[in-house]
Amino acid sequence: MQAERRSVERPRIALAAITREHVRELVETEATHLRSAVAAGRNRYQVRLDQHDQIVAYMATLNPLDLERFSTLYEQEAAAARAAAAGRDEWRPISGPLAVQAGQSGEIMRIGPWAVAAAGAVAAMAALILQR
Repeated sequence: MQAERRSVERPRIALAAITREHVRELVETEATHLRSAVAAGRNRYQVRLDQHDQIVAYMATLNPLDLERFSTLYEQEAAAARAAAAGRDEWRPISGPLAVQAGQSGEIMRIGPWAVAAAGAVAAMAALILQR
């Protein structure tokens, strides 16, 4: 199990540029990886958590302007992919940068670029501490 552990401090994501096309390709790659992993018997939710860790680690490497652009595009492309997978002809992204629905109330909570960068830094530091 230890050999399969993912490292949060070194993201495997590398985009040539933060464009809609590149982010769309990333979302499609993640979906393909998820389907392959589930077909191979891996837990869907653990794979998504690993993917999320990589997104957060990548976002922690971006400057504030790129972070806002990436998080907005990623949110929109992920929402469009979810709608397409569900067979719906509509999608409604929560205007971002990265917004999440808080708790069971469904209240929308926006997460700004500095909060995301700070979360990435905390995750990287936690990973370093846990490796020791």
